Amino acid sequence: MYRVVMPLLKETGYVKKIIEQVEKVLYLLVGTLLVIMALAVFVQSAADLSKLTFSSFVNSQIAKLLNDALFTIIILELLSTVVSHLFRGGFQLKAFLVIGIISSVRRVLVIGAQLSTTSTITNSSFNRGIIELGVDAGVVLLLSVALAINRKYSTDKEKKSDAVH
Repeated sequence: MYRVVMPLLKETGYVKKIIEQVEKVLYLLVGTLLVIMALAVFVQSAADLSKLTFSSFVNSQIAKLLNDALFTIIILELLSTVVSHLFRGGFQLKAFLVIGIISSVRRVLVIGAQLSTTSTITNSSFNRGIIELGVDAGVVLLLSVALAINRKYSTDKEKKSDAVH
């Protein structure tokens, strides 16, 4: 039966069309979920902003709000990746590099805020924090270089493509 059915399905392309449609539906569902998540984080951040008090913990409150804002941006970048995939197809390297950079910067800001707002910190906690800051800064640098290389390559590829047309 397999030997009869599979060649028929390959010739007509039904399986490929069905899989492509299921993939599009799943991407739309993921995109919808990302929109809901971004809205939820945004609404929560707005509620937190309205409760902001000017006390000794203002730095940690602002750091949390900044963290939430950057998390919303990460979610929106993921959504843009889903949308790009739906309309252009393929793997969107640039978007993932940007997401990585934003995530690492977000972590640097959170660690910096934690280190600056903690009144008592042990030497080992401080050293771990500084090492993590250094690693995250290195990740930002490497991803930025990768993004620059990707942009240069994409620009060169587009110029060559325009020259052919």
